[in-house]
Amino acid sequence: MKKKHKDTNKHPILVLKTFVLLLFVFSSLYLIYNIYHLEKFNQRYIARIQDVYSYTRRFGSYYNNTPEEYKAENHYKTNNVSLIVNTASKVKTLSSGIAKLRSQLNRLTNNNIWTIAVFENPADYAHFDPIRPEYLTQFDKYGENSVMHRIVQREGLDNTYQSFYGCNIKLTESYVETGSHTQIRTLYYPIYNNKHLDALVAIDIKNNILTKCLQHYNANYLTVLNSNKKGNIYNIEELLPCSKLNPINIGINLFSILKMVFLPALILSFLSSYFKTCLIKKKYAIQRDHMTNFYRRDYYEKKLLKQHAFNILIIDIDHFKKINDTYGHEMGDDVIRHIAKRINSCIHKKDIPIRWGGEEFIIYFPEMNHQQLHFKAKKICQSIASTPILGLSITVSIGGVSNTNMHFNDAYKAADKALYHSKNNGRNQYTIA
Repeated sequence: MKKKHKDTNKHPILVLKTFVLLLFVFSSLYLIYNIYHLEKFNQRYIARIQDVYSYTRRFGSYYNNTPEEYKAENHYKTNNVSLIVNTASKVKTLSSGIAKLRSQLNRLTNNNIWTIAVFENPADYAHFDPIRPEYLTQFDKYGENSVMHRIVQREGLDNTYQSFYGCNIKLTESYVETGSHTQIRTLYYPIYNNKHLDALVAIDIKNNILTKCLQHYNANYLTVLNSNKKGNIYNIEELLPCSKLNPINIGINLFSILKMVFLPALILSFLSSYFKTCLIKKKYAIQRDHMTNFYRRDYYEKKLLKQHAFNILIIDIDHFKKINDTYGHEMGDDVIRHIAKRINSCIHKKDIPIRWGGEEFIIYFPEMNHQQLHFKAKKICQSIASTPILGLSITVSIGGVSNTNMHFNDAYKAADKALYHSKNNGRNQYTIA
């Protein structure tokens, strides 16, 4: 009983140790998993931005091959694309191409395209998808070699027609748009023909595109990547292609890692402890006698049959039948329990106590000589007879054998014969063969 109580006290400590171990292992593995996906996400995101650029560049070919038609000064609208004609003239009707461009770019940016505008140079007309006051207030000021050219010069896009490769497109730094107060980045693409700036494509992209892409990626891959610039234990900082400011920052926060693995580690530690406890109980039930906590005969006898050196004591309770007949079997069971406790107090942890029969016990000592076996038998006899058990004077008789080359069956017979010698000589004594 004392052993069970001690195991119960150790149970919360076992759960805690298992939890800490699992938390460390899971956190380490999950961190490695997130680092792998951080690199993978960064590559995908850069590739996605490159695709945005690629689709935008394709619009230049569409623009150049779109025929012109005469339009009077007016505001025209096809689906969501507005055409503002300031001066009656021939214009390119780009509504269909702009709608297709928006569709492709929204797919790449998780629907984060804010506005697509195509400005002509000079500003006889312009396309807007959708039309917004923030652009209209500037559009009226546009003229040949005016604001559009200043944008192109500011962003380093003048003379891009001279380059086969490189950035003939520019993604601005993040800024808050006047009027809408929306955080955006603008993608500028100038369309040149015969060294002349014919048009400027301006695509406003909401600046939370990175956040939304991360949210989508985290949901798909069960990761905890973030775009915070501080508090990360691992991060990547990189400028987007054709951008000189505001690098993207993708990282992994330790708290987020622990938060994700905390519950699985806790549940698994409890389950592990529960199954381990069940296994121990099952193993204990198979190995141990429930009344005395000694080994069961049917479990340990097969181990003894494989041994060839023995120091064993057979212990039998004197006049036990009389105790059962006089006081009942419940009293007899209580006597057995108390005697088992006293025997247990006389032996070491490495010694093997076995309940061999109803009131008969065998103690197997792996490391002991003949003289020590005499001392141990005497100590057990004296311990049981020293004070009454449940108000009764109880004694035991002991027979033992010490032999270094003997089969168990022969050792048992010798010890049993010594036991009967103790009983026949008056009980409450021991005999060692």
